[in-house]
Amino acid sequence: MLPKLLTFILRTRFSRPFLILMGIIVLYAVIATGLTPPSDVTKILSYEGTAVVAFFFAMSLATGGVMVMKSDRDYLFTLPLSTRDLSISIFFSQFIAYGASILFILVYLAPGFSSPLLVIDIIALALTVTSLGIIATSLQTRIRLLLSVALAGWTLLSLENVPFTPASAFNGNLYMGTATLLLLTAATTMAAVRGLSRAELDMMRNLIRTSSADIRTPTSFAGKSPVGAIYSMNITNMALAGRMNMAGTSRYVSRRVKTKWILAASSVAAAAYFIFALYAGQAPTIKGNDTFPGALIAAIILSLLGFFFSQSAITNERIWLSLTSLPPATYFRHLIGSKFVSLMIILTPFAVADAVLAAFGYPMEFAGLVIVLTVIPASFVLQICLSAYIAPIQVKGDDMMMPAQFNLRQMATGLLIAPVVLLAALSAIFPLVAVAGGLALYVLAALLVFSAGFWSRVATKLTESGFV
Repeated sequence: MLPKLLTFILRTRFSRPFLILMGIIVLYAVIATGLTPPSDVTKILSYEGTAVVAFFFAMSLATGGVMVMKSDRDYLFTLPLSTRDLSISIFFSQFIAYGASILFILVYLAPGFSSPLLVIDIIALALTVTSLGIIATSLQTRIRLLLSVALAGWTLLSLENVPFTPASAFNGNLYMGTATLLLLTAATTMAAVRGLSRAELDMMRNLIRTSSADIRTPTSFAGKSPVGAIYSMNITNMALAGRMNMAGTSRYVSRRVKTKWILAASSVAAAAYFIFALYAGQAPTIKGNDTFPGALIAAIILSLLGFFFSQSAITNERIWLSLTSLPPATYFRHLIGSKFVSLMIILTPFAVADAVLAAFGYPMEFAGLVIVLTVIPASFVLQICLSAYIAPIQVKGDDMMMPAQFNLRQMATGLLIAPVVLLAALSAIFPLVAVAGGLALYVLAALLVFSAGFWSRVATKLTESGFV
């Protein structure tokens, strides 16, 4: 029964071209890692790998969900099927979707890895990211956030040459790091498979918890113009997630958080980054006494965070209200403008930290400042445009359920993330790359934002995708 059930679940969740592309990515990762000689920039790639691992661990816990469709709850879960077979099948399908995110980022790092053993680490990371997303379904939001911070902090300790962290294998502690990661993978995978046996109960519990929560501070738009209401809503609040696409991965929760709380968290993180940069400047690194590791890690994590915010930018839109109030081009320009301002507010603490460090004589922090002011905001706008045009998904009432299959159109929304992360990494080494790349992204973003024809087509795409 297991093979038939697994085949059925895969065919209902993924298009055939999507599965073929996933196979190609995995095959390339194995061949590139196993046959390509170690690169001279292995140490640089270790910083990138550590930042990516910490980010995805944190995001999987903070915004994870189970890859279950509404039809599964109504029909599949009511059939007399083996709980074990159903759990394994759902986990495997979730591994393909969630694993795509980590493979999509790490695959281009493979030529810089010095040992074929790191192929095992990449697979273990994909399994752990998958498992953390499933485990998060049964956890309350506060516990999710605390575990996310703790797990990300533990991962980043590998930069201090701590051998027992999930990312230590990328920083010279190959055997100890691999052993630690495999233990973490085994523990989280077993917990996730067991959790899938009660997935329906956990999902309904979360749905009841979120739908019955009290609204403490209702938002009022009385006396505001349509444009003023757009800016008031999106500057004071920020959507942390939604039913969104991220390199082929869907998230199933939607949270609006006051921008002031995100700014507070950003300020704390920027202060920690500032202190780390000053400390790292006293130790020998790739650039002698420069703070290259801190600048690179901050650039990558902020780039990923900007991408994460962009994918939930339109998931809560109601076009029956918005596009009857203003023309599509006008509405979306102001929508993106308000979200751009909101993102810049959150990035401001890091911009201040980079500016002060650059004034203290740390040249790599100048590159970090340019990335924060150009690459991240411009790519954020582009990612909103692409996700709205290529594969938009709307959060509706039962927001725990998947809307449709994963396909290449959905995965295409994640194509921009790899070059943006790569651009951020190169910019930390060559500041002129940040200037040229950021300006180029701004020009391309401006062409899309101010194109009335583009937004007219987006409105049609939203309607065709079931936006109401």
